[in-house]
Amino acid sequence: MGSELIFPAFDDLPSVEDEPQGCLWGFFDKDGKKDEIGTINLLSPTNVLTASREIATGESIQLDWPLHNVQFPGFSRKPFEHTKVDLQPLINFKGMDDELYINTQSGSQWDGLKHFAHQATGKYYNGLSHDENTKSNTNGTHNLCKRGGIVGRGVLADWLSWYETHKGEAPSPVSRHEITVDDLEQTLKWQKTTTRPGDILIIRSGYVRWHNNASTEARKSGTKDNSVAIGMQGSEKSVRWLYDHHFAAVAGDTVAFEAWPPKLDEGWCLHEWLLVQWGTPIGEMWDLESLSQKCKDERRYTFFLTSAPLHVEGGIGSPPGAIAIF
Repeated sequence: MGSELIFPAFDDLPSVEDEPQGCLWGFFDKDGKKDEIGTINLLSPTNVLTASREIATGESIQLDWPLHNVQFPGFSRKPFEHTKVDLQPLINFKGMDDELYINTQSGSQWDGLKHFAHQATGKYYNGLSHDENTKSNTNGTHNLCKRGGIVGRGVLADWLSWYETHKGEAPSPVSRHEITVDDLEQTLKWQKTTTRPGDILIIRSGYVRWHNNASTEARKSGTKDNSVAIGMQGSEKSVRWLYDHHFAAVAGDTVAFEAWPPKLDEGWCLHEWLLVQWGTPIGEMWDLESLSQKCKDERRYTFFLTSAPLHVEGGIGSPPGAIAIF
């Protein structure tokens, strides 16, 4: 199973009861067993071997933001905690442990397939009901680990650099600015970058750069107090464009990949399409600043990408453990 799969056209996909046209449920099922990794199936050994040819210099860049960076997590989530444990008074042994608390949605992350349902039908990827989702490990992130993690060709669409080069000062990342398909097409053309099925698309919007340079007050105002953020436009054109490109996964440096909050009543919420209809993991709040500079220096925006999510049975989200290798 790999990127050689023949996908029906969006309008020719078999209809699924109660789901919108364009649903991929059942497409990756095999031997009577329901699939639980969606478009990650595109990262076949052949695809990975081809992607490995992106390695030329051997230099690597970690794409995880430090876990402590989100001072004020949104949606009432608990902040990151790190406790250093001195072992000497406990066991008379000179050494240290540490203990971490993380909410997997409060920093660099993968949204897994248990994270978000189609809000109208209450279903998750491949027909899992909300009740089943809360009581089972089905669609958990452990499936990504058992199949070898997420490994393939990463493609950076450096929208921020394109925008600042062609249009001047970029919109505030803590406004609901929508990055359109036309913008992404122009960005890729400017970079001289082409995509192929099975790629991992990564969009740089400027959110991490803003957060890195913002005051404590600005961070609190732009995150905890106002759940509004820049991202890809949720629209029929965006959905069809994403489907036609057949990405294995998508990621970005903003809080939700898509412009947030989504317009759920219009039916084009990208979380519903990516996570639910196609089983496409969504990466959020990745640190793309060093990656952007490296791509400019190398004059190429493609690279070998590895990601090792935490191996948690039934996991809902995870830090990505993502590394770009040039």
